[in-house]
Amino acid sequence: MDKNRKNESEARPDVNYSLLEGELIKEKLFEQTKPKSRVRLDLVNELKEIIDTLPAQLPAQIVNYQKVIQENGEYYLLRQGKKNLTPLPVFLRQNKFSLNNLLLELEKLLPLLKNKELLEKLFPVGLNAANFWLDDQQRFYLLPEAFLKLKQNYGTYTYDLPGDEYFKPPEIISGSDWTQEAYLFNLAADFYYFLSGQTIFADQDSARVLNKIQQENILDLKLINPKLPEALTDLMQILLRRKASARPDLADVQAKLTEILQSFNEKIELDPWLENQDILVGKVVKRKRRQENAKLFLRQKWKFILFLLVVGGTFIWSLTSGPPPTITKANSPAEVVNYFYQAVADKNITLVEEAAQVDLGQMDRLISESHVIEKMQQAYSDPTKTEQTGRGVYSLTDLTITQLSSNGKQALFLAKYKFDFRDKNGIYKNNLTDQLKLTKIDGVWRITKIAGDFGQMIQGKYPWQNKSVSAGGE
Repeated sequence: MDKNRKNESEARPDVNYSLLEGELIKEKLFEQTKPKSRVRLDLVNELKEIIDTLPAQLPAQIVNYQKVIQENGEYYLLRQGKKNLTPLPVFLRQNKFSLNNLLLELEKLLPLLKNKELLEKLFPVGLNAANFWLDDQQRFYLLPEAFLKLKQNYGTYTYDLPGDEYFKPPEIISGSDWTQEAYLFNLAADFYYFLSGQTIFADQDSARVLNKIQQENILDLKLINPKLPEALTDLMQILLRRKASARPDLADVQAKLTEILQSFNEKIELDPWLENQDILVGKVVKRKRRQENAKLFLRQKWKFILFLLVVGGTFIWSLTSGPPPTITKANSPAEVVNYFYQAVADKNITLVEEAAQVDLGQMDRLISESHVIEKMQQAYSDPTKTEQTGRGVYSLTDLTITQLSSNGKQALFLAKYKFDFRDKNGIYKNNLTDQLKLTKIDGVWRITKIAGDFGQMIQGKYPWQNKSVSAGGE
């Protein structure tokens, strides 16, 4: 340990530690996992160094840790503020929240952007959704990155939140330094997420997300959450412009936000993210997300552009207009389930979406891109070589469906099938089971919920991950 550092019992000289019990909150440093003694000591010293170099008074919106103490062989952090803090995104997933309050808290955070040195010290990878915490009076606090990592690695923190790549400004991705304009984009990306429950680009591949931030236009927030005032969604679009020089300065943003708050004639309450699943809006969002992926795919596969101009007409047509509806009021719920799985097997994304009024997540991308890849394989393969047949990205076979219940308005089905996925290593054979809920919408049966293995794949949790290639796969 550095001899110039303060010893364990010594504290910042400009902080009053009297009546610690009543003034400071005590948090156990290693709640869940206790590292080896050498690592533990290094972490403690690192945290002490961060605390020792902080200003005597931090802005009220930043969680203020003031000391590391040791009691009965355990280390504790002492901080100011409320006892119970909850990650803001976790709260918004399940609880209503006043839009007025959300914007008032944003208004309080904006002055922090003037202190670039402090932000870079406490938030070296930017202000991200995981840094936002909420007290029992619904006030926002920013948890510094070092203490967030501590909770994630050694505490009881088990929340699955988007990483910093989902909130990075384009210029930071390119290697530029943080500026006030960059922080404005960063903060706007956070609040885009808080206002809608969706990140500015929805993709589980970090490289694709970073590529899209630099290349693609961000979906208008109004399409995801129609409750939001147009003045607010317009401001968000301006703040999320790719060119830093095209974004407004901080003073203009503060003035505009004040104007928006003063214009509220009625209280607007944001629904919990888990309930904010409007079907028509969902269709617009899914189409936009799919178009993003299609454009990125075309850029990355530029050698096949001529080919895609030939076969891509059908694909692009399916993203926009499409044929008359296949599923009508005459179709039974069992027929809709069969249509759905047949469409998945055929990589027919239009019919998949017609049958299922749910967010298909990562399966939307898998189905759409598999369609294009297989068309390319067909065009470049030698038709005289029979061993090249049956080499699709995936196959769905041996489907059996069982109706569990029906009351004329809703129906439940159980589906079992084989789903084989192929990559460069071989074939992964999977026996999958789903539970499907169907609801009559305007007289037509639609799938409104999918649980089980397909539901896991929607989230990007594929059954072939960490699984061995089946024998004879190639």
